[in-house]
Amino acid sequence: MKHRQVLFFCCTVLIFARCTRPVGCIDQSAYNYDPDAAVANASCRYPSLYLSFELLVDSLPFEINRIYSINGSATAFKQFQFYVSSINIKKESGDSLYLPALYPLIKAGQQQFFLSEIGLTSVQKIQFDIGVDAVNNDQITNFLTNAAHPLFIQVPDTMHFNFNDGYIFLKMLGKIDRNADGIPNENESFDLRIGTNSLLRSVQFNLDKAIKGPSDTLRVQLNIANLLQGIDLPQESYTNSNQNIGLATRLADNIAAAFSIP
Repeated sequence: MKHRQVLFFCCTVLIFARCTRPVGCIDQSAYNYDPDAAVANASCRYPSLYLSFELLVDSLPFEINRIYSINGSATAFKQFQFYVSSINIKKESGDSLYLPALYPLIKAGQQQFFLSEIGLTSVQKIQFDIGVDAVNNDQITNFLTNAAHPLFIQVPDTMHFNFNDGYIFLKMLGKIDRNADGIPNENESFDLRIGTNSLLRSVQFNLDKAIKGPSDTLRVQLNIANLLQGIDLPQESYTNSNQNIGLATRLADNIAAAFSIP
């Protein structure tokens, strides 16, 4: 009888001790990680991660119809936009988070988008393409008429050449002063559209950024003036990639250097 009482007492102590162990989130990659918790209770919450593009012309913020001096010529943009695809985030563990279903269209006023709720404490590296990956670019007819897909037809600012030639990866339309009066007029237009699989370009950065709080943002800058580096825009004012492929290639080759981390 005495042995049973001792056994009962010990079991009661063990059960009580187990029941009084602090519960909470024990995953250190969660923003509500509780270092005092010993028992998980499914309360972990992970940061919402965003990617934001700051558009600049040299040191000035980008605005539609604002007049800038680019390579010595007064220049104004009527449209500027580009697709981002194949987003790949490398975690501190060395593992990667690949987001192949995202195809955000970046333009003035539409420069930040949601990536994922992700369990990590830092981002070591980010990589993305400017344009649409070759597999889906070649399947354009499957997506243009699918309203549920992010590559659905854009209206009114279309981002495809036609149903057979694929998507426009990057488009800039505007006006540039050709008669040296300091004013870019409507009859002094430029129209630059980059597309086709051969002009898909990759951008990557080492970040080593700590992720903090319930949401955080990875920030990237794009200097549009650097996209036009080495381009004589008053004279080299048109390409749709199939026409004037040399100009389109030079623009595409400027992409990686035009991006930076602030």
